[in-house]
Amino acid sequence: MSSLDIQTKIKKGLARAVKKTGSRQSQKVYLVSKAKTGGGNSPSNPPIFTSQDILLLDAVFISYDKKLLGETIRAGDRQLVSNSDVEIKAGDTIRQGSANYLVVDTGVTAPTSDVLFYKAQVRLQ
Repeated sequence: MSSLDIQTKIKKGLARAVKKTGSRQSQKVYLVSKAKTGGGNSPSNPPIFTSQDILLLDAVFISYDKKLLGETIRAGDRQLVSNSDVEIKAGDTIRQGSANYLVVDTGVTAPTSDVLFYKAQVRLQ
């Protein structure tokens, strides 16, 4: 079975999970992509950033088991499971409704160089 076949199965599984657990009113999940579009790097000419929300199709939040709470996993942290269509990096911002989450760890699942899915640890900002 190729990576593409596995990625396709993962996408279908996530789509089924969203369909069974979500509703039409469910808030979508977005990666907030920020890019420097102008300005400089000084106080008199600060950088100018623009942001774009990129839909994370079929992304699903999962709560951590309370037994895992400690130094690296804090109360309120969640896991975000998403397909490999959009790359997620540590430090990225994830938005659902009015809530913003910071990506603490990407949780990349890639047995080879092909990413199958992300199971990122996110923290409410």
